[in-house]
Amino acid sequence: MERISRRTFLRSTAAFGGLAVISACAGPSATPSAAPSGSAAVPTATPKPIAVKGAWVAMTANQMIWPIAVEAGYFKKYGIDLDLSYINGSSTAVPALINGDIGITTVAGSAVVSAQAGGQDLVMIAGFLNKAVWKVMAGPGITSIDQVRGKTIAVTRIGNADYFAWQTIAARQGWKSDELKFVSANDVPGQITFLKTGNAQVIAVSPPNNALAATQAGAKEILDTSVYDEPEQQVGLVAMRKWLGENRPAAVGALKASVEAMARWPKDPPFVKDVIKKYLKIEDQQVIDAGYDAYAKIWPQVPYPTEPGLQRVIDQVAATNAKAKDLKPQQMIDRSFVQELESSGFIAQIYK
Repeated sequence: MERISRRTFLRSTAAFGGLAVISACAGPSATPSAAPSGSAAVPTATPKPIAVKGAWVAMTANQMIWPIAVEAGYFKKYGIDLDLSYINGSSTAVPALINGDIGITTVAGSAVVSAQAGGQDLVMIAGFLNKAVWKVMAGPGITSIDQVRGKTIAVTRIGNADYFAWQTIAARQGWKSDELKFVSANDVPGQITFLKTGNAQVIAVSPPNNALAATQAGAKEILDTSVYDEPEQQVGLVAMRKWLGENRPAAVGALKASVEAMARWPKDPPFVKDVIKKYLKIEDQQVIDAGYDAYAKIWPQVPYPTEPGLQRVIDQVAATNAKAKDLKPQQMIDRSFVQELESSGFIAQIYK
């Protein structure tokens, strides 16, 4: 499991005062002394930050919410001492959650559905990206999506979000699942390499930075899945139900940091672009700008996970995993976390 660690620490200097009242009595015949007119501040211990291990899972702009929150100090602000790591792919991050290597992460809805189908009680408490947008990029000789049937498709990994995107495409095209051949390329640069070498003819990548990188490598766009205009639960905040029950303050703090990071995206382009450049290791300003622009207007202010979006993902996963067929969106969503922030006025205050 590939991990690039980054740790933030919270050092608060706030102190809370208390009142100390001192009285004296000299004996039965003595006149009681007057109460002191002032009070002395007694320092108390500063609340210790909550240590949390978390991860982001894809080298793409739509995974930049937590890096933004780290760089802006939002986790620190909300009492979270976050150990943030990079884990390559949702399907790799889920075992880390199950094993307790991390407590909370941002993964695709397909990872939650697959885990639930496997008997793991994974829960999504917030939806950051509630609509699937994929660019289907093809190598030489393929000019339309109709020509993809029977071709070899490079995905980051079997079970990752881009793999399940093909289930929707296949259903739209009327293809059977066995009419597509998949190879795992590990990551987007690997997918592009497969295209360039001819080991795959087609890939699906998230726009805009990955799609632009594929274009610069000679690939041509043959489909933008946003034309489907349907809800589909993509990036969301996810943890094991047991962990959430035992660590609710940590989850609330992480969600607050995430909401403030999403709110900052459209307000502070230079800062966000610097984060994209740093974490995605991109020097091409055109790619950085494209990554920023694609999501500047897409983050939800009140980030509830979407039941229709998760149902869409359930249908995708069920096409290749019969155990997912009877799953219901309600069993893998906990709306109470976003509801807490909304009802308290926190979200409205952030977006003032």
